[in-house]
Amino acid sequence: MPASTLHEHIESLLASADPGEKTIYGLQGGARGYLLSLIAESRRAPILVIAPTAREAEQLFQDLAFFLGVEESPPLLSKRLHLFPSWEILPFENLSPHPDTIGARLEGLYHLVEGEAPILVSSAAAVMQQVIPKEALKNSYRYLVAGEESAREGLLEHLVNWGFQNVPLVEERGDFSVRGGILDIFPPGCERPVRLEFSADRLESIREFDPATQRSQSELQELLLLPMKEFSLRRDDIGRIAREIERRAEGLELGRIEKNALLESVREGIPFVGMEFLVPYFYPALSTIFSYLPPQTLLWLDRPDHVEAEAEKFERLLWEMSARAKEQGRLTPPPERLYLNAEEWREAARPFARLDSESLGIAPPRGKSADSVYTVKSYLNTDLHAELMSLPGREPSLGPLAARLKEWEDERVFLIAPTRADATRLKQLLAHYEVDLTLVAGPFPRVNSREKPARVLLVGHLTQGFRLPEDRLILITADEIFGTRKLARVPGRKSALGHFITSLSELKADDAIVHLDHGIGIYRGLKFLQVAGTEGEFLQLEYEGGDRLYLPVDRINLVQKYVGGDGARPALDRLGGTSWEKVKAKTRKSVLEMAQELIDLYAVREVHQGHAFPPPDQLYREFEAAFEFEETPDQERAIEESLSDMQKKKPMDRLICGDVGYGKTEVALRAAFLAVMGGKQAAILAPTTVLVQQHMETFRRRFRGYPVRIEALSRFRTGKESRGALDALAKGAVDIVIGTHRLLQKDVEFKDLGLVVIDEEHRFGVAQKERLKKLRSQVDVMSLTATPIPRTLHMSLISLRDMSIIETPPVDRLAVRTIITRYDETVIREAVLREIERGGQVFFLHNRVETITRMAEKIAGLVPEAKVAVAHGQLRPRELEKIMLDFMENRSQVLVCSAIIESGLDLANANTIIINRADKFGLAQLYQLRGRVGRSNRRAYAYLLIPGEKIVTRDAERRLRALQEVDELGGGFKLALHDLEIRGAGNLLGREQSGQIVAVGFELYTQLMEQAVRGIKGEAVRAEVEPEIRLGIPAYFPDDYIPDANQRLFFYKRLASLRDLEELEEIKADIRDRYGAFSPPVENLFLVMNLRRMLKDYLVEQIAYNDGRVSLLFHTQSPVKVEKLVELVSKDKGGLRLTPEGRLSFSPKNQSWDEMIPEVLQFLEGLC
Repeated sequence: MPASTLHEHIESLLASADPGEKTIYGLQGGARGYLLSLIAESRRAPILVIAPTAREAEQLFQDLAFFLGVEESPPLLSKRLHLFPSWEILPFENLSPHPDTIGARLEGLYHLVEGEAPILVSSAAAVMQQVIPKEALKNSYRYLVAGEESAREGLLEHLVNWGFQNVPLVEERGDFSVRGGILDIFPPGCERPVRLEFSADRLESIREFDPATQRSQSELQELLLLPMKEFSLRRDDIGRIAREIERRAEGLELGRIEKNALLESVREGIPFVGMEFLVPYFYPALSTIFSYLPPQTLLWLDRPDHVEAEAEKFERLLWEMSARAKEQGRLTPPPERLYLNAEEWREAARPFARLDSESLGIAPPRGKSADSVYTVKSYLNTDLHAELMSLPGREPSLGPLAARLKEWEDERVFLIAPTRADATRLKQLLAHYEVDLTLVAGPFPRVNSREKPARVLLVGHLTQGFRLPEDRLILITADEIFGTRKLARVPGRKSALGHFITSLSELKADDAIVHLDHGIGIYRGLKFLQVAGTEGEFLQLEYEGGDRLYLPVDRINLVQKYVGGDGARPALDRLGGTSWEKVKAKTRKSVLEMAQELIDLYAVREVHQGHAFPPPDQLYREFEAAFEFEETPDQERAIEESLSDMQKKKPMDRLICGDVGYGKTEVALRAAFLAVMGGKQAAILAPTTVLVQQHMETFRRRFRGYPVRIEALSRFRTGKESRGALDALAKGAVDIVIGTHRLLQKDVEFKDLGLVVIDEEHRFGVAQKERLKKLRSQVDVMSLTATPIPRTLHMSLISLRDMSIIETPPVDRLAVRTIITRYDETVIREAVLREIERGGQVFFLHNRVETITRMAEKIAGLVPEAKVAVAHGQLRPRELEKIMLDFMENRSQVLVCSAIIESGLDLANANTIIINRADKFGLAQLYQLRGRVGRSNRRAYAYLLIPGEKIVTRDAERRLRALQEVDELGGGFKLALHDLEIRGAGNLLGREQSGQIVAVGFELYTQLMEQAVRGIKGEAVRAEVEPEIRLGIPAYFPDDYIPDANQRLFFYKRLASLRDLEELEEIKADIRDRYGAFSPPVENLFLVMNLRRMLKDYLVEQIAYNDGRVSLLFHTQSPVKVEKLVELVSKDKGGLRLTPEGRLSFSPKNQSWDEMIPEVLQFLEGLC
C-alpha cells in the first residue's frame, strides 16, 4: 500500500504520552471506515467501535468490511470483524429478541475470548446491556471436528439445554432435527445449516446443506457450535433460580396463576416469549462487554456527544419500560441487573485507550492538548452529485464525472459499484466520454496496495464516498453518480420442485383432498396396515357418510390437496356416487370454452399492425444504470421480453406479475423510457389516487435529468391543474401521464399515444375494461398485478397470453413477525415506540372512517413522542396528498389510515403495521396489508388486534391462525398464498372460472386447463394411468427412518412422479443424504416406484402376482398392440396367457423381488 501520511499522523497521535482520549476532527462519510481500517491493519489488538445508534453502527460496519476486504460470508472461526447489536426490541417488552440477534452478540463475545484481535462494531444501547459471564460462555459452545469421537447423546442434550428447537425439517437458525445417525443443525454464525453424520459416537462427516432443497453442498472439517440463548434451560441449580424468580414475582405482586405458570416453565426448561429478560436470575451476576476486553483494546467512539446522548436517552427508556411492565403485572428483573446506566458504562470504558471521531473540522476545545487532537481535511461528493443531477435536457449526464476523472491524474480514484454487472455498465458508459477505467474484482486493500495512481472500478458496498487530499485518495459510489442507492437483491429460496409436490407435503390430518376418481374427501392421516399378508403405508381418506378409502402410497398421484379459495370447506362426495363425474364434465366444458376465447383473442392481435420502437440506445443505458437495485434474473427477463415486444410491429399485450416491491414498476419505467424516447406518449393507469401519487413520485425521481414532462390526473389535482394537463397532453407537451380511471374518459386526448401501463386491471369496472380492450388492438399495453398468478396456470396459458412472472424477493427481505393480540393500549405504545426508536414508521390501520380521527387522537396520547397523521378516502384530495407525501418523506411517524394502503404502497421505512379489528378482514386482504411492511433488511412486525370483549368468529380465528403460519418468507404454497393465487387466477380468467376452481380444486382445474389448451391447438393428448400394483412387496418408508409424516408424503409424491432413471438416482441420493442408509422396505420402494414409471409409459393399468405368475392389464390406448400380444402367446404356448379383457400373464424365472422386477421391466421393453 502507498504510504499513508494520514495513517502516520494517527499512529503518532495514538502513541503520544498525553493521557485521556484522543480526538480526530473532520472525518466525513466513508472516511471514518477507511481510517479505522488503517488502524486495524497495523494494530493486532481488539477494537471496540461504538456508534450512537444501531443504524449508524450497521453503516460503519459495512464500510469497515469494504475497506478491510472482508468477504461476503467469511468462515465463522476466522472472522475478525463483527457487528455486536442490541436486542432490537424495547427493554422489558413482552417479546423475545430474534435468534439472529442473540447469535450475533454471542459470536462477538466468543471472538473476544478465543479470537485474535477482533473488531466489534456496536451502538450505545448494545454496550449498555449486560452479557453472559465469561466462564458460562466457555461452557456454552462446542467445537466439533470431522473424524473425531463426539458423544452424540451428549450433544443432543447440549442443543436442547442451550435453546435449540427440535423440528422435523431444519430451515431456520436455531432448528435441529435428528434422524438415526444424521443430525441437522442451523447454528448461529453459520450461513447455512449443517448435517452431522455419526457412526455410534464417531462424527464421520460435517456437511453444509441448502435449507431450500435439503441437499448437502460442501464438506467441512470443523464446526463451532454457538448457543441460541445466553443461559442453559436445564441445569443443576434450577431450584435456586426458580426461588429467586418467585421472590421477585411476589415483590411485584404478580398474580398466582401467572406466577405458577411461569415458574413451571422455568423448572421444566420450556422457553416462553420474553424469557430472555430473566437472564440475570440464571447467574449470580452478569458481566459487561468491557470485562471481556483485554487491556490493550482500543475504543473508538463515533461522535461521542451523540453516543452520550443516545446512552442517556436509552437509560430513560429502560426505566420507563420497567415501570410500565410493573404496572402491567409482568415479571421483569430490576433494570440495574440487566443494563448499565450511562455513568456505569462510562466508568467501565475508562481503563481503555480511546479515540473519538468527529465529522466537523472544528477547533479543539480550550485546554485540549495539541498532542491529543488531529484535524483531517476530508470532503463528501455532494458537489459532484449536485452537478450530475442538475443537467438539463438530453445532455450526456455523466459528462461532469468524465471531466473530473480526466483532471485527477495524480490521485488514486475508485468508483464503487455494488455488482459486477453495474461496474461493467458504468465502464461502458464512461467509455463514451473517452475515459478508460480498469474493472477489478479484488478487495479494496489489495487494489489499493499498488504504488502508482490508479483509476479503478471496484465491486463492493460503501455507504458514502469521500475525497481525502492528504492521502490523494478519492472514492465515489454508484448512488452518488446516479442519485440512487444501489442494493443487491438476495436470491429468494426457490425450490426446483413443483408447487403440488410441496403442497402435498403440507397436507395435515383433517385437510380436504381431491381423489381424481372419487372426488372430495377428508385426509385422516397415514396408516400402517397389513393387507393380504403384506405390510405397507396407506392414505386414509373419509367421504360423506363416514365411508373410508385406504389408498396405497404408490398411488398417491390420484390424490391432491384441495385448494378452492378463501379457505372454504367444500362439500364431501359420496363414494360410488355420480355427482363427481358430472362436476368434472361441467368444469372441463367451461375450461374448453374459455381457452377457445383466449386463443381467438390472441389470433386477432396477431393481424393488427402497431408501432415498432427503435432498440435501446446510450441514453437508455444511462437510465438503466441509475436503477437503485441489481436486477434479478426474472426481472431482467421481464424487461427484455417487454422491450422485445415493443420493437415488433404487433401491439404488445404483456402481463407482469409479482408481489409489491418485487420490481414490476421498474419494468414499466423501462418500457415508458423506450416509448417516450421513441417519440410517443405513455399513460400509466392505477386503481387508487394514493397509488397514482406513489407512481408519480417514482417516475419523477427516475426521470430526473431527462427532457420528460410527467403529469398526474387524479382527485389530488384541482380542476384548473387537470385542464392544463389535458390541454398539454393533447398538444403532445406531456410525455407521461399517470392517473386513475379518469384517464379512460372521453375528454382525455393524446397527440400520439404509444404505451399504456395498467396497474391492477382487475380493480377497474366493466365499462373501463371494455375501453382497455379496444386500446389493446391499437397501442402497446402492459398490465401489472401484485396478486400472484400460479406458476402451473402460467405454464398452461403461456402460449395464449404473454406473461412475465417476477418471483425473486427484494433485497435482504426478512420475514414479517406476526403477533395476534387482544386490543391493548400498552402493546400499541410499545410497538410504536420500538419502531420510532430505530428510526422507522408505523401504519395503524383502523377501517372505520367515522371513528378514525378519535382513534388517531388516542394514538397521539399514547405515544406523544411520535407525530401522528390520518389518511382515508373521504379526505379532500389536496389534504390526502399532503398527508401521504409527509409520511413518505418521514415528516410523520404514525399513519392512522383506512384500507387505502392495501394496494401498491412501497415504503421501506415503514416496518410495523398494527391492524385494528383484524378479525373483520379476509385472509388475502390481511396477507396483502401485512405486505405493506417488511420491505427492507430490518425485522418487521404485524400486530393483528382482536377485540378484548367480543367473541371472534371461528372463521376469523382460522384466518388469523393461517396468517400466523405463513410468518416465514417463501413459507411454501401455504393457505394464504393458495388463496391469493386462486384470486389471481380468478382475476386473470374471470369470475365464472373462480367458481369452477372451487368446484374441483385448483390442481385438477389446472390439469383440465392444460389438456384443453393442448386439445384446441391440435396436440395429441395422451392417455394417462395410475397403475395398481399388487405384488405383495413390503415397500414403504418406516416411521423410524423418516419420522415426519409430511416428509414421507413428500417423497412418496416425488417417487410417484418419476420421469426417468436419472431422477430416481437423484431422489435416492437426496434421501440417503438426509436420512442415512436404506433398509429393505426402502430399497423395495425404489424398485416398485421404478416399475411404476415403466408401467405408466406402457399404459399398464394393473400388475399383480399370484401363484408364481405375473399378470398385466393394459389400457386400450397402450403402445403394446393386441396383435403383438396374440402373436407372442401363440409362439410361447403355455408360458404366456392372454384373457379376453386384455390381461397378459407369464411365469418369471426369478421369484425374489430384486430379480423379478428387473425381469418384468425387461419383458415390457420386449413388447414394443
